[in-house]
Amino acid sequence: MNGPEIAVLPEHDDDQELMSVLRRIAGTSPRDIMEVRMIVEPKAAAVSAANARPADLVAIRNAHDLAVASMESGTFEAWDGEFHKRIFESTRNDFLTTLHDILNAIRMRENWVEIKRRTFDPEQRIIYCDEHAAIYAAIESRDPARAASEMRRHIRTISRNLF
Repeated sequence: MNGPEIAVLPEHDDDQELMSVLRRIAGTSPRDIMEVRMIVEPKAAAVSAANARPADLVAIRNAHDLAVASMESGTFEAWDGEFHKRIFESTRNDFLTTLHDILNAIRMRENWVEIKRRTFDPEQRIIYCDEHAAIYAAIESRDPARAASEMRRHIRTISRNLF
C-alpha cells in the first residue's frame, strides 16, 4: 500500500533569498511605494498614538518644528523624512520601523530625489507642515483613528503633488 507522495521543498539559501528580495525592492516604482505608504503609514500613526512615550512625542514635535523652519528643499526633505521616521520609531515595533527604513531608502534613490526636487514649492511645503501638525496633534492626544485619518490625508496630498 503506497501512501501519498510527500513533496520535498527545494533547499534555499536565506541570504540569497534576502538579496533577491532587496534587488526587486530597489526597482520599485514611486507609485508603488506611495501605494505601500498609504497602507502602512496610517496604521503606524495609529499605533504611535497608542504607544508613543513622552520622549517620543518630544522627538516627533522637534522634527516637525525643524521641518517648519526649513525653507530650502533639501533641509525640509531631511526633516520631513525624520518626522515620519520618528513616528514609526514611536510604535515600538522594530519590524515596522525597519519597513519604514526600507521605504525611505527607496525614496532616497535618484529618481525619487528628482521627482521631489521638481515638485517642491514653498506653498506645498506649508501644506505638508500643516498636515504634519494635524498628525502630531492626533498622536499627542492619543487618538489612533484621527492619527490614521490625518496620515492618510497627508499621503494623498503627497501623491497628488508628486504625480
